[in-house]
Amino acid sequence: MSTIIAVENFKIKGKHGVFDFEREKFQPFIVSIWVKLKSPAANDELDSSVDYGFLQRTAHDVIARGDSVHMMETLCQQIIEIISGHLNVGTIKVRIEKPDAPMPHDGGLALVEMFWPEGSTF
Repeated sequence: MSTIIAVENFKIKGKHGVFDFEREKFQPFIVSIWVKLKSPAANDELDSSVDYGFLQRTAHDVIARGDSVHMMETLCQQIIEIISGHLNVGTIKVRIEKPDAPMPHDGGLALVEMFWPEGSTF
C-alpha cells in the first residue's frame, strides 16, 4: 500500500524570472507538491506521516520569501531539497506553473515538473 500526501494548486506570489522586469514586482505562481511516504502512517499519529502544512509552508517560504531566481527549475530544486530531508518521504513530485510568464505568443501555460529521486514517477 502506498500513501500520497499532497498540496495542489497553491497560489503564491513571488519575484522570479529570467527578465529583470519579472523580478521587480510580484507575479503569481501555482504550486502542486505530491509526496509518497516511505512507510504507511501509523497509529493515527501525524508524526508518522508528512504534514501537508509543511509542504505548503515550504513552497511559500521558497517562492514568496526566498531569494529571487531566474528559473522555475531552481525553485523546484529548492523545494525538493527541503522536503527530501523529511524522514518519511520516499518520492517527491513538484509542479510549478507561471500563468503570466512572458511568451512570444498568446496562450499556453509555462510550467516545470520535477521528480525526486531522479527517474521516479507517480
